[in-house]
Amino acid sequence: MTPEDEMSPSMTDVSPEELRWKRSTKAQFHYASHSILFAVTSVFWISIFLLFTVKQPPKPSQQAALAEAPNLITGAKYVACGRSTEEAKALGCVYDILSNHWVPAPCMDQGAVDVYKEDGTWFGYADENRTQLLTIEDMSMAPFYYTNMRDHVLHCASLWKKQFREFFGQRKALDSMIVDEHHTIHCSDFLIRMTQFGPDLRNVPIKVEVGYAGCHIRDVDLL
Repeated sequence: MTPEDEMSPSMTDVSPEELRWKRSTKAQFHYASHSILFAVTSVFWISIFLLFTVKQPPKPSQQAALAEAPNLITGAKYVACGRSTEEAKALGCVYDILSNHWVPAPCMDQGAVDVYKEDGTWFGYADENRTQLLTIEDMSMAPFYYTNMRDHVLHCASLWKKQFREFFGQRKALDSMIVDEHHTIHCSDFLIRMTQFGPDLRNVPIKVEVGYAGCHIRDVDLL
């Protein structure tokens, strides 16, 4: 604004205080406008940044593909033994002392059971003091029974041997115990806890030999 404009008739009636107030208000308006524009622009670009940098959850189609990834039991028919001894017998299941479960007959691996029994620690008892010996028939009919800690170690070790043999041999019928991740984790954790008993194994030296392993890579198109 020129000096002449400032002295125009329309401005002559404005007091210096009012003029300063108007100029101050105008400056504040411009400052606020720029601040709002800056804030809106910042929010916009931050949103764009987050959109491209934050990991997005899988799409439904991706989730379905992950859930349907082929494994040992993909496409397999599942048969069960019910929830009681009576149901298990009616369904043709047999009692497996190795897994201490009733299992469908096609899944029974008698060879694994025979190897497990060779240790001689598998016997079941009706009482915790292990004075009342049970027959296998008694064990199968009881809701629970007692063995000993060594037997449970042998149970885990024998199931892992069975697991490898059946997986590697591509056995057609696999019981739900050896394909159960939770039971495998239970056994591994149990064996680790067992090292707390007896001598401190952290102070017992053991020789470790370095080896060179290969890797069998399956053709994904054949899965």
